[in-house]
Amino acid sequence: MKLRSIQALRGLAALLVVLYHTRSLEGKGIEANGLTEQTWAGGVFTNGYAGVDLFFVISGFIMVYVTQNMRHGPRGAADFLFARMTRIYPVWWAFAGFMMAYMVGVHGLSGYGQGWSAISRTEPLVPYLFKSFVLAPQREFPILGVGWTLVHEMYFYAVFTLLMLLPRKLLPGLIGLWGLQVIAGAFLGYAVVYAGTYRDLVFYPMTMEFILGAGAGLLITSGRAWRTGIVTLVAGLWLMVALCYQGMETPFTLEWGRVLWFGLPCALLIYGVAGLETHGRIAWLVPVLSAMLVAGAVYQMFGLHEASPDAIRRDATLLAIIVGTVAALIVLWFGWLLGQGAPDVLLGTKPFFDTLLRRAVRLGDWSFSLYLAHMIVLSALRQVFGVLGRIDFVAPFFRLGQPGPLDNLVFMAAGVTLSITAAWLAYRFVERPCIRFFGQMRQAMFSHRHELDPA
Repeated sequence: MKLRSIQALRGLAALLVVLYHTRSLEGKGIEANGLTEQTWAGGVFTNGYAGVDLFFVISGFIMVYVTQNMRHGPRGAADFLFARMTRIYPVWWAFAGFMMAYMVGVHGLSGYGQGWSAISRTEPLVPYLFKSFVLAPQREFPILGVGWTLVHEMYFYAVFTLLMLLPRKLLPGLIGLWGLQVIAGAFLGYAVVYAGTYRDLVFYPMTMEFILGAGAGLLITSGRAWRTGIVTLVAGLWLMVALCYQGMETPFTLEWGRVLWFGLPCALLIYGVAGLETHGRIAWLVPVLSAMLVAGAVYQMFGLHEASPDAIRRDATLLAIIVGTVAALIVLWFGWLLGQGAPDVLLGTKPFFDTLLRRAVRLGDWSFSLYLAHMIVLSALRQVFGVLGRIDFVAPFFRLGQPGPLDNLVFMAAGVTLSITAAWLAYRFVERPCIRFFGQMRQAMFSHRHELDPA
């Protein structure tokens, strides 16, 4: 059974990353114009990179969830690996190929000046491109920078393929040993911010997020869903605390800090949400979503950013969480009253929330394309704003850093809208045809009807 709520969370994860990079490029545009205005999308968007942490946890959960009825052994492992490789590589190659063509077109292939070094940075050109396309670790980011996370995804899939060679009953213990290996790496001093070698990849702290997600998957597939409504609410508020309070990035916050701040609440959120859906209690998401939205809105009103004083961020976070909790309790109480006195009114809200969930699921369907496309779109948009911002009569709308919020709002609205539009186009004309083609090939090769959702 495909879990719609998990697919919706994929959409949320991708949107968080889009908003984070929108803010980042807005800041670079302001700096390029020689201005000092703070970016408009501060607050919780400052830590939108946590969308990657949510992606990793979802990946671990999905790997366990979709293989629960697959037979372990060489054939099952080969089936799994084929499904994962054909789900990631074709779409990645399309975007990486586009970036390679763009870089060659702009910089050429001369070994001097802006040639090879501009494309491959400090790496030799051919090995750099090869590693970028096969998603192997290297010192520099892949040719499309966001592909660094896919390097980890392919590592996750490779390890999980090996685990599938062994009996399913051993899976919990093996995943536990995998986690101990990552923890041991921290004590040995192997934890790094960016995994540029295979050793770095093996001991990378964020691998624990995949493992936490797999643990949540093991609990759900074994029928251990305990107090999932309360768990989901607590996890949602915990995640909001992290998004609000987390300050300046440091080596620790980008290594184990990410696991503690974002990985743990994301794992609890996945466990709770999946448990709610599998037990037909998805209506619990309404008070949870209310709490998170209200808490986020309250925090945004303070206009804070990562360099704001710790005490101010702490107090603002505390107030936001208190108000968010009250909002959740009000929604629960109001829902109970309607259920007792006017159940028809309560049932009348169902079409609205069903529509909301369907649209969130659709965004989740596009999430892989959105993740890969958005930096291309935002980078191009920043260049367009740079040109239009030099024209005086439209400068209030396009010159980033101008007094007033117009330029900021236009950049954010255009960035998010165009990124989602590009994702829809890429999904329709690249990703979905690949899913269908390789799905049919897999059906012919392995003769079954299991479907693996993208992760």
